[in-house]
Amino acid sequence: MKRFFDIIFAIFILPFALLIILISAIIIVFELKEFPFFTQTRGITIENGLFKIYKLKTIKNSQSNNTRQIKSKNILLKPDLSEYIPYFARLLRKTGLDELPQIFNIIKGDMSFVGPRPLMLSDLQAIKENFPELYKIRGEIKSKPGLTGLWQIFCDRDEGARNLIALDKIYEEAHNLIFDIKILLFTVPLVLTGNNTDSIIQNKKNIIINLFNISNTTRFKLYKKLQILNRKKNSNYVVEIPGDWWYNSNSVISSSKDAQVKIKAEKRRIS
Repeated sequence: MKRFFDIIFAIFILPFALLIILISAIIIVFELKEFPFFTQTRGITIENGLFKIYKLKTIKNSQSNNTRQIKSKNILLKPDLSEYIPYFARLLRKTGLDELPQIFNIIKGDMSFVGPRPLMLSDLQAIKENFPELYKIRGEIKSKPGLTGLWQIFCDRDEGARNLIALDKIYEEAHNLIFDIKILLFTVPLVLTGNNTDSIIQNKKNIIINLFNISNTTRFKLYKKLQILNRKKNSNYVVEIPGDWWYNSNSVISSSKDAQVKIKAEKRRIS
């Protein structure tokens, strides 16, 4: 069903996507004076289904190569690259439209519209070396990588790899077609308002919460198998994201005998 939805939806939006891609490519040629497309090897893990992802270029090749040596403790934040992104390319990143060519990855079957975000090899290697337990958990994910997803919308990049793997795991346990459609609906205002959660160009406010005036939250407490996500030995890492509008189930139980992922919805009246 998910694959059928991806194909039908891709065919429906393909004419609009092609128009945006064409216009963007022409502007990029004038702005960067380089070929406007590039491919990049990405995957859920290094061992898990690597593929070539298609993107619109936002950084010159020469600058991209020079800045690969920049190192950060948080591989999901790369603000040092901001100075190398010109005006229109910056707009593409803020809206997430630089990812639009990935509709061809979706048609090919490499990706889905909704799923965990595929990461660059360098980022995956950094997680593997610095957070081997987190990397192992991500290796258990079976969902196809997504153009958008739970982490892409609600991530806290300041929390780094821990937040990424927590939301990846929540999506893996909870997703279904309705869940995916709601995530797609959440993605629309992020694109229209330029509030994409980019690694280089940061947005401090979550436009979704402000736009829908949502004060209900769903608290995801990750137990046992995910205790490595904890800040303290006797506490659980908690992810809070907007509540009932996008998800209306009270709990999800992991199939593992030794680990449960319980999702508890804490409803509060909108003030």
